[in-house]
Amino acid sequence: MNDNESAHRYEIGQTVRLSRGFGYAKNASAGYEIIALLPSNGAHYQYRLRNSEENFERVAAENEMTLRN
Repeated sequence: MNDNESAHRYEIGQTVRLSRGFGYAKNASAGYEIIALLPSNGAHYQYRLRNSEENFERVAAENEMTLRN
């Protein structure tokens, strides 16, 4: 694990929810699996996310998500 990966709050394989306040109202309660750790956008680390019901991947910042229980 490199320094970039250790600074991320979440890990690959975890499932998160997206916060409604960031334009994700329609699918905010859906679970998204983290499939990649991405660099910071200048303020927050970013993640590549995948939901099995969507035909595309998303990129979201740490402040736009919460861990799904």
